[in-house]
Amino acid sequence: MPLLVTDYSWTQTESTVYIHVPLKGAKAATVDIVSTDEYLKVHYPPYLFEAFLVEPVHDDRSSAKIGNGVAVITLPKRTNRIWEHLMIPTGKYDKENKKEIRKRALLKYQEKLSSESKSKGEKQRTEKKYALETMMKWLYKQAEARRAVNANVEMLKDQKEENMNPDWLKDKGE
Repeated sequence: MPLLVTDYSWTQTESTVYIHVPLKGAKAATVDIVSTDEYLKVHYPPYLFEAFLVEPVHDDRSSAKIGNGVAVITLPKRTNRIWEHLMIPTGKYDKENKKEIRKRALLKYQEKLSSESKSKGEKQRTEKKYALETMMKWLYKQAEARRAVNANVEMLKDQKEENMNPDWLKDKGE
């Protein structure tokens, strides 16, 4: 059973919420942050901070920074106004409702990760294809240049010795 973090702090402007979660000595690599438009989870074993946000935020513009023993999460609000509370009141949602919100949030987060992974894979394939095409063009030009040089060598082999004399070539040109 995780230990719930209660010593967090939060501030806000009309457009943004800032949440500061102390990491209690955890290393950045061990901190897992999940953020969606209505849910935030900061987990670093054995600690857990979980917030069921009172209003939706712009998940795609949210960010998290870890440093100096704290995670700072920045959540742009969808509606510009001051919130009275960060989280939905405990009595308003029972365990089942919170479980459903958590489940939706985790599914949305997994879909986001999957989409990012597909985009990253597609970008890598495109970059590899471009590199391969560039290399093939270069190799094609090299092959053409070799063929041209070899053709000139073959032409020179067919020439008589006297025709390769520069003076003869000069006289031929006049």
